[in-house]
Amino acid sequence: MTAAQGGYLFVHFTGTEEHASDEQIYFALSPDGLHWHDLHQQQPILTSDVGEKGVRDPFIIRRRDGRFTILATDLSIYHRGGWSHTKATTDGSSDLILWDSDDLIHWTAARNIQVVPAGTGCAWAPETVWDPQRESYFVFWSSPVTPGGRTVILGSYTDDFIHFSTADTFIDRGPDKGIIDTSVVRTGDRFVRASRDDGRITLEKAENLHDHWQYLTSLQDLDLGIHGDTVEGPEFAHLEDAWCVYVDQFAAGKGYLPLLTKDLTSTDPADWSVAPDYDFGQLKKRHGAVMAVTAEEYARLEKL
Repeated sequence: MTAAQGGYLFVHFTGTEEHASDEQIYFALSPDGLHWHDLHQQQPILTSDVGEKGVRDPFIIRRRDGRFTILATDLSIYHRGGWSHTKATTDGSSDLILWDSDDLIHWTAARNIQVVPAGTGCAWAPETVWDPQRESYFVFWSSPVTPGGRTVILGSYTDDFIHFSTADTFIDRGPDKGIIDTSVVRTGDRFVRASRDDGRITLEKAENLHDHWQYLTSLQDLDLGIHGDTVEGPEFAHLEDAWCVYVDQFAAGKGYLPLLTKDLTSTDPADWSVAPDYDFGQLKKRHGAVMAVTAEEYARLEKL
C-alpha cells in the first residue's frame, strides 16, 4: 500500500529493560508492512500505571463495532530488577492490561483484568480472534500448569473486553513440553495458528477454533535460515500481495524478521522466503502486533 491507500500499524514494546519506558506501548507506521518509521518521537504512546506498571507483548484488534482494543502482558522486568532477579513465571501477575480507543489516538485509561487465579504464575502474550461459531472474541495467552512449570495456552471468551468467561485450556502439548506465544489468523475458510512450541515455531490449521488442529510445518523446517530456539513471538499480517509472518529474533537481540508466503498452509520451502528488503526503523521492535489501517487512520497516526 501507499500512504494514500492506507498502511500498517505496528504496536510493540522495545524490551531492553534498561528503563521503565522500555516496557510500554510504542507505535510505528508502514506503507507496505516492511519499511517502518517510529511515531511520537520514539516515545511510548501508552504507559501502564496499574499492576506491575510495565507491559510487554501487546496485541491490537479492530473490533466489529469499530473500536480498537490493545491487550498486553502485565510485566515489568525493569521494576523486578532484571531477569536474573525475578521469578516472573512463579509469582507473576494474573492480569492482562487493556486499553480501548475509537480513533487510535485517544485511549482509555489502562485497566487490569484478572484472567487466571491468583498464584497461577503468569499470563503472558495475550491475543484475540473473532470466533464466528460463538459470535464472540476468543482471548488466549500462555500460563504455567503449576507456578514456574511447563506452559499451556489458556483461553476465555468476551463480548466487551471487560467481562471474561472462566479460562479453559486451548493448547496443551503434554508432559515435559511447553508452548507460548500463540497467534491465530483466519484465512479463507480456515484458521492458521503459529506458536513457539517447545523451542520451534510451528504452524497448524483448523476449520474451527476448537476442532482438531492439523500440524503443517515449523519455520525451522522451511529453509529460512532459522535454527533452533532462536525466535519467538510470531505474528501474522496480510500485506498487499503476500502473507507476512514476523518473528522476534530474541536470541540475537535483533528484533523482528519478516517472512513472506502466498499461502500460510504451504509446507513447501519454495513458497516461503525472508523479505529481501525491510527496515524496522530506529527503535527495536519486540513482541508486538501488526494491523492494517485506512488512509484516514494512517494520516491521523502520522501526526502523533
